[in-house]
Amino acid sequence: MASPVIADRFNSISMLPLVFLVLVVLLILPAMIPVRSGQTATQTTPYTEARWMNKLRAQTAGTSDGGPSSAVTVLNNVDVSNEPRPQSETFVAVNSLNPKVLAAASNEIFRNPQRTYFSTDGGLKWTGADQPLVDEEGTQWSFASDPGVAIDTQGTIFFSQLLIASQDNNFKGDAMIVNSTDDGGATFSPGRILKKDLNAGALGRFEDKPFIAADTNLNSPFRDNVYVSWDTVQGNGTGKVDFARSTDHGVTFSVQRIDDTGSTKGAFEIGADPAVGPNGEVYDAWLDIKNSRLQIDRSFDGGVTFGQDSTITPMIIRFDTGIPSIRARRALVYPSIDVDRSDGPHRGRLYCSWTDQADQSSPFVDGAETDIFFAFSDNGGLTWSSPIRIADDAVNADQFYQWLSVDPTDGSVNVSFYDTRNDSARRMTDVYFTRSIDGGATFSSNVRVTTASTDESCPPCEALLYQTGFTSSTVRFCRQNCDSEIFNQYGDYTGLVSFAGLSHPVWTDRRSGERLNEEIFTATIKVRK
Repeated sequence: MASPVIADRFNSISMLPLVFLVLVVLLILPAMIPVRSGQTATQTTPYTEARWMNKLRAQTAGTSDGGPSSAVTVLNNVDVSNEPRPQSETFVAVNSLNPKVLAAASNEIFRNPQRTYFSTDGGLKWTGADQPLVDEEGTQWSFASDPGVAIDTQGTIFFSQLLIASQDNNFKGDAMIVNSTDDGGATFSPGRILKKDLNAGALGRFEDKPFIAADTNLNSPFRDNVYVSWDTVQGNGTGKVDFARSTDHGVTFSVQRIDDTGSTKGAFEIGADPAVGPNGEVYDAWLDIKNSRLQIDRSFDGGVTFGQDSTITPMIIRFDTGIPSIRARRALVYPSIDVDRSDGPHRGRLYCSWTDQADQSSPFVDGAETDIFFAFSDNGGLTWSSPIRIADDAVNADQFYQWLSVDPTDGSVNVSFYDTRNDSARRMTDVYFTRSIDGGATFSSNVRVTTASTDESCPPCEALLYQTGFTSSTVRFCRQNCDSEIFNQYGDYTGLVSFAGLSHPVWTDRRSGERLNEEIFTATIKVRK
């Protein structure tokens, strides 16, 4: 994620004065200083600032292989972004009626706009374009964050994004926006406003994590509806999950709160992920931070009304954890859901994957090993199968930032994730992939997708951060002594989309080792028949 854009190569926003950095440290950051890695901790609700604040810090600071599976072939790793300076946090979508067309997006760390990417040859070659930083009312925003992508059956590509306004280098306000393009990013529609609050900063409110989905079922009564969901921290010690729907091709949106106000009073939520079933059913899952659980709700009328929240699973990691590969930013946990829309035997089955502490018998230990878990539901998310682990490593390694995609042509369940199994220090990551062809009962041997590892860690900086928090001197020290973009690292999530036997993960990659040069990569994973 991100925060007000301040970099020496851009004139729109100057470097933050030291006074403001000190103010940020004194007023905001103490609540975010984690316990030291390895300590058992009683987790208090840690969601006291937006995760996109790390972009502010970044710009203020200046500039063992599991063996191949016989079922799949990984094609070449492709540099999608292919531009200088860091990018992170990725999302991707496919045109289901023309699957050679792919669209992706990522955060730019030292630049203001959200970056979008387009391929018309199935992911072999990509072009890029910046989204506009102005909404349909003409408000000019300071920077963008938190990309989401969806493509409807008319071929229109929709991008959700969070826009931030700053004034005198202070957070002023934010908006949830959807842009669309019909010409591969040559032009974009006006930024359609889902929610806009120019006084959010003064009132202690903020928005976070807009994820987007489109109903691409050809026979659905809600075909081409567009759905966006995100979380709002309201400034009075509570949060909520907002949901927006468009029935007119993304021209207008209606917005409502969908989490149960009674059962989650005082809760904080994050990572709301919408998905669409084969008959137009809408599901939305999120992390309930206060109550340490994953929640889900559903709609059977195209997102007009929702039911009562259900629990997918309790969580040990309430919000994030400081595993070695992403210790500075800390690995956020969240659900990723999708639905079988195929004509196969599991049509309508709902799937969820998530990251949690590997040792499920222990209380939370900050920085302890993490794993990817998975469950499914055959009754709309009311009840769930017993969770299983889908990583097949036999070493002390971390898996995190998973994304799940169900191929609507064959019902296969596909999951990609970061994995540290090739580094005994748990610092270097690769991307791994696995799939299930039996409705999630079993998963294939994990396949290494990346052909080179990435190291986003910086031990001297991390040690100092855990002693002092984000003081101005520590921020300067980290920028001077870290080759990685230490304040954002991998961002908060990755993307994956699967269609017609092909899967396309997208991820943050710094295999070059070059200073502050995180790129967005992808690869095509092909099922061997």
